[in-house]
Amino acid sequence: MNSYRTTPLAPPCIALSGARLDELELLAGGLYTPATGYCLPGAMPESWPGSFTLEVSAADGDVAMLCRSALLTDPDGTPLVRMDVTGLGQGNPGRSFLAGTLTTIRAAEHPPAREFRICSPLPRDERRRTVVTAVFATPPLPSQIVESVDAARAMNAVLWMIAVCGPQCHGSYSVLPVLAELRAVQHLFEDSRVGLVVLPTFGGTSADAEQFRLVVKNLGGDAILDFTTRAPHAVQPALESTKGGTVIFMTGFSGSGKSTLARALTERLQEDTTTPITLLDGDDTRRILSPGLGFSKEDREANIRRLGWVAAQISRVGGTVVCAPIAPFESTRQEVREMAQAVGKFVLVHVCTPLEVCEARDRKGLYAKARNGELTGFTGIDSPYEVPADADFSIDTSFMGIGEAVEKLAENLHTAKPQALEFSG
Repeated sequence: MNSYRTTPLAPPCIALSGARLDELELLAGGLYTPATGYCLPGAMPESWPGSFTLEVSAADGDVAMLCRSALLTDPDGTPLVRMDVTGLGQGNPGRSFLAGTLTTIRAAEHPPAREFRICSPLPRDERRRTVVTAVFATPPLPSQIVESVDAARAMNAVLWMIAVCGPQCHGSYSVLPVLAELRAVQHLFEDSRVGLVVLPTFGGTSADAEQFRLVVKNLGGDAILDFTTRAPHAVQPALESTKGGTVIFMTGFSGSGKSTLARALTERLQEDTTTPITLLDGDDTRRILSPGLGFSKEDREANIRRLGWVAAQISRVGGTVVCAPIAPFESTRQEVREMAQAVGKFVLVHVCTPLEVCEARDRKGLYAKARNGELTGFTGIDSPYEVPADADFSIDTSFMGIGEAVEKLAENLHTAKPQALEFSG
C-alpha cells in the first residue's frame, strides 16, 4: 500500500510599509478600539470609527482563506501580527480583500524614535495614579509646558507629553524636533514621560480628525490637553548640514544588526540637520529596484550595483545616504566605493557580528531554512562572505549596544582617521 505525505499549507506573509504599517500597529495595539482588525469594503461594523481594509494579491487571499490566517510583516519580512481570517472579498483585477481580527506577535522596529513609540493604551504605574495627557503636533510653547505641568501637579498625576504626527518618510522625520523639545523640558516635572504616536493620516479631513480624537481618547488619559491646533513657534535646526554628499555603507551577515543600526543612525543624524537623511535598506531596495533578480552571485552583485548607483546620485546633490545590504563580495563593494567617491565621501561600516550570533537571532527563520536545504546560496552557510579589509568602522553588535554604536559613529563620521576604528570585542 502506498502512503503519501502532504506538506501543510503555510499562511501567506503579507508585507506592509508606510502608512499601512502605522495603521496596523494602532489597530493591533487597540488604539482604534472598537475596531478589532480589517473588514471587507462596504461591510464596516457600525461601531467602528472607519473602514479599515486590507487589499492583497488574489493568490495570497486564496491561501489565507484556506489557512484561515495570514502573517502581516514589516518590509523586512519580519512577522508582526497574525491575522485570523474571517472573510474574503473581490478587489481590483488580481487583487482581493481580507477581513479578520489581529493578534500581535512582536513589536515593530521601523523608525522614527522607536523607543518612544506608543501603539497601545498608556501604562499605569503601580499606584494606578491619574494620567494627564498633553498632545503636541509642533514644538511646544513655554506657556503650553507650564499649563501641562500645572495640571499634572494639581491632580497629583503622571504627565505624558506626546508628539503626534502623520506618516514619516525614511530619513525625513519631521517629528524629531517636537520630540527633542519635549525631552528637553521633561526635567521640569519629575513624573513626566515622553511618547510618540504616528497616525496613517493626520489633519487632512474631518475623518482624520475623528480618528485622531479616538486615538487620543483610547490612550486612556484622565485629562487631555490638546495643543495640536494652537499656534506653534518656528522650528530651529540643531545643526545645518555640511556641503557635499556622503554614502555610509554598512555590510555584514543577515541578522548582524545592520538594519537596526542603519535606522538608528539615520534618526541620530537627522537630529543635527534639517536636510533629509536617506535610508536605503537592503530588503526594501531589492523589492523596489531589483524585483526580477534572484539570489545567484551575479544577481546579488547587480542588486548592489543598483543600490550603489542610487546612493551615489543622492550624494551627488549633497545628500547623506545610509545603506544596509549584506553586500558579501569585495569586488562589488569596491565598485560602490568608486561610484560614491567620484561625487562625494564614502564610509564603509563592517557590522562584524559573528555568524553564530546572527544565526542564533534568526528572526526570519532564514538560517534554519538554509541549514535544512530549503534555501541555497545563503551568505555564511553555502555562499561566502568576503570580510572587508578597508572598513572605516567595525562594529560587533553582540559586544556593543545599538545606542552606543550609533553615538560612536556619529561622533567619528566626519573625523579624519589615520586608521579604521573598531568597536568590537
